[in-house]
Amino acid sequence: MKVKAQSYWVWTAKAQEKNPKYSRAGDPIWPDYKHEAPSEWVEQGLICDASEVEKEGQADLFEYI
Repeated sequence: MKVKAQSYWVWTAKAQEKNPKYSRAGDPIWPDYKHEAPSEWVEQGLICDASEVEKEGQADLFEYI
């Protein structure tokens, strides 16, 4: 089952710990799953909605699109 994000899905710190080569906390997940992702990923805490993440520093390109 897939779940839809309010904005888009981003990786969490937990995902970064498990797979640092491909997942960086706060970065958007793979384009194919950016707006709809498997519910298991949310339940496991690997992804969260971008609106739940507070970013510091430079603006992110996705803030403008």
